[in-house]
Amino acid sequence: MDFMRGAAGGRIVSTLTASMLMLAACGPAGQGTPTSAPAANAPAATSAPATQPTPATNAPAPTAAPAAGQAKQGGRVILGEFADAKTLNPVTVTDVPSDVVTSRIYTSLIAVDPKTGDAGPNLAEKFDFSADGKTLTFQLRDGLKFSDGSPLTGDDFKFTVLATLRSKKTNHKNNVDQIVGAKEYIAGSADDVSGIKVDGNNITVSLVNAFCPALNQIGGLSVIPKSVFGKYLDPKDANKNLDDAPENNAPPVASGAFTFKEWVPNDHITLVRNDNYWQKANIDEWVHKVYPNQDSLTAALKVGEVDMAQFDPKDVQDMQSVSSLQVFKYLNLGYTYIGWNQLRGGKEFLQSKAVRQALAYGLNVDQVVDKVLFGEGVKMVAHTPPVSWAYDPNGLNDYKYDPARAEQLLQQDGWAKGSDGVYAKDGQKLEFSIITNAGNVIRETFIQVAAEQYRQIGINVEPKTESFEALVDRINTSKDPKYGEQGGHDFDANVIGWSLTADPDMYSIWHSNSTHPSENNYIQYKNPDLDKAIEDSRTHCAQADRKAAIKTANQIINEEQPYNFGFAQNVLLGVSKKVQNINPGPFARQGQAKPETWSIQ
Repeated sequence: MDFMRGAAGGRIVSTLTASMLMLAACGPAGQGTPTSAPAANAPAATSAPATQPTPATNAPAPTAAPAAGQAKQGGRVILGEFADAKTLNPVTVTDVPSDVVTSRIYTSLIAVDPKTGDAGPNLAEKFDFSADGKTLTFQLRDGLKFSDGSPLTGDDFKFTVLATLRSKKTNHKNNVDQIVGAKEYIAGSADDVSGIKVDGNNITVSLVNAFCPALNQIGGLSVIPKSVFGKYLDPKDANKNLDDAPENNAPPVASGAFTFKEWVPNDHITLVRNDNYWQKANIDEWVHKVYPNQDSLTAALKVGEVDMAQFDPKDVQDMQSVSSLQVFKYLNLGYTYIGWNQLRGGKEFLQSKAVRQALAYGLNVDQVVDKVLFGEGVKMVAHTPPVSWAYDPNGLNDYKYDPARAEQLLQQDGWAKGSDGVYAKDGQKLEFSIITNAGNVIRETFIQVAAEQYRQIGINVEPKTESFEALVDRINTSKDPKYGEQGGHDFDANVIGWSLTADPDMYSIWHSNSTHPSENNYIQYKNPDLDKAIEDSRTHCAQADRKAAIKTANQIINEEQPYNFGFAQNVLLGVSKKVQNINPGPFARQGQAKPETWSIQ
């Protein structure tokens, strides 16, 4: 799966198209990176997730969906967030706020069920994934159009793949580089991708090898119009791409249910109904409204200034008492973590497994879940979250809080406490900073707790904050003064969240080949055994085989601790009762499943 980064307070959100991962500005998972997580794996059918979304305890019952054919037309829905989008082109999206908006403007061949993660029809009314995992076929609906009335065809899907392969800013390339001819097209040795054939409404995609996540990662690409972006690519010039196209921030033509109207940075983005969409929306406008912090966003939700927003665990009882709201609760598909930078000049001790394990034993994450999340979450000790069908906690070390064990590991690794109580080795003190996004109270509290508990065992930690947008840039494109040319970025450790996708593919975040600028393995952790387990999980497509390979991968990173895996948090979603037919779940970011079916009471 791919991932995305999200910014909202104390929450994590799921990611881009059905096939990506993203950094989540919000609290625990839910993306993110690059693209949204793929739907259930093919060819094997996935089982339903362990945690199903339900109205929160004692919350007002959600309003019933309107009877078929009786949805009311018109009205506006305002989604509140406290991070703005960075781009409105799905090819270059790496963060959840951008994805939430962009996935309203552009849509994909398949759709993912928000509660099960299973793939279903969308632009493609039929699809098939061959038993050998090497051939995808899609049949587009008749008469598909872009918002300007021009035909939407298989050529636009193919162009979307080409644009993704040539982009230097995308982190979704690994979703499509298994297509026959893709790597040659990236390198510029071919001027086309031979593995995609378009014949009328039929699209055939041939893969080099069996590629288990293909249905969701390829079928989940949001289709962009070749008529708009085609001028930025040159088949014979691998350096030409759409990365800096002005249309990335003001898209003139939409394939999705809504079209772009305006973007006032750090205030709002307004979209209006696309009357040429195959499933015409009921509502007239969809608005992404930005607030400076979680508390102001929660207040806006409470008084009805926004119609939908996530809120922090401390506000559960208060929000459940608001008669105008329906409140939903479910475990998100993602997690909030501390990433240890493996290529940080002067902090090379973070490359030591002993140090990283000591940092795991020295932090009481159970206490964070209990006191900071008010019990609305679970501790994580590896990558795959409990909501995924691939989750298997057996054989994983839970790193129960044990300060004495933490110090023992440090001493065995050659560290000794100085007169100031801080461990040192070879003249270097064990000290570093942890940075997170400002305004996210849960993350800010998390790094304060970590700093205090680490100080108690002789590790000096400085907590820092900056805007979510600046943090994403730091993770994606900054350069460490010493290791920058090797891919190292300018931070010691960071707290952020992954918003994952329905497919449990770990390649985008953990494979050694996902360490390039703007890709998701930004901490530069490389392990050949982990690479092999991830590759096995992508090529052995029987669900039992995939689950076994993913378990192996999780056991490796559980032992190695390149992250402190932090916690997965419950999504706490408040929605105005006037908004009907809401169908939220862990596989749809922020309850954003098919807003074209919503109506206003």
